[in-house]
Amino acid sequence: MEITVGTRVVVIDREQLPADVKSGLFYPHYAGLTGEVLKVYGQECAVLVDRTALPPAIYERHQQNEKQQRQRWLDGLSEDARSKLSAKEKELVLNYAILVSLSDLTVSADGGESRILRASTTDLDAAEEAFLAERGGAATE
Repeated sequence: MEITVGTRVVVIDREQLPADVKSGLFYPHYAGLTGEVLKVYGQECAVLVDRTALPPAIYERHQQNEKQQRQRWLDGLSEDARSKLSAKEKELVLNYAILVSLSDLTVSADGGESRILRASTTDLDAAEEAFLAERGGAATE
């Protein structure tokens, strides 16, 4: 199966070579990470890594960084702006993405199916209506 945007992949386990250090496309801690291809750039691609696939130490550091960035962002807003945000809007989620060579990836055993749910136009319209209703505004055509 060809690796394209949306394909579920796993980073292979292999020794890091001097060329990898120079290119920055492979590190030993990438081995075994699973995720979804975000973009393909020739023979390289960006992979959105599943948080649950991160080693415990990296996952913990990622969570700490996310919490710090969220607090820094909220602290930069005025009290009025913060009070207007819904609980969902106050959440700041940092993705963990890596750039790797296509040769270092295999299609995931779960069939390579995308796990990112794409909303339909109808779903997006309904979500917009609900958001505007929550904000006290009305949708205009």
